[in-house]
Amino acid sequence: MGKYDQLKILKKTKARTNHICNICGNVMPAGDFYFKEHIQDKFLHSLNAKKYCSECYGEYGDKLLGRIASGNT
Repeated sequence: MGKYDQLKILKKTKARTNHICNICGNVMPAGDFYFKEHIQDKFLHSLNAKKYCSECYGEYGDKLLGRIASGNT
């Protein structure tokens, strides 16, 4: 568990390049929307932010933050 896990949120983002979902491995092409981990404090940044496709977010919602933090992928 990281020190900033309590501050993480998922933010809807439009892809400028292709990305891969960290849960299912699907490719998210440029122009599609995906959900990326962000830290609520605007002065803190995450180097290894996870990215999730819309389907995984629709299925798991904000539970994705807890799944990764607890190691249950």
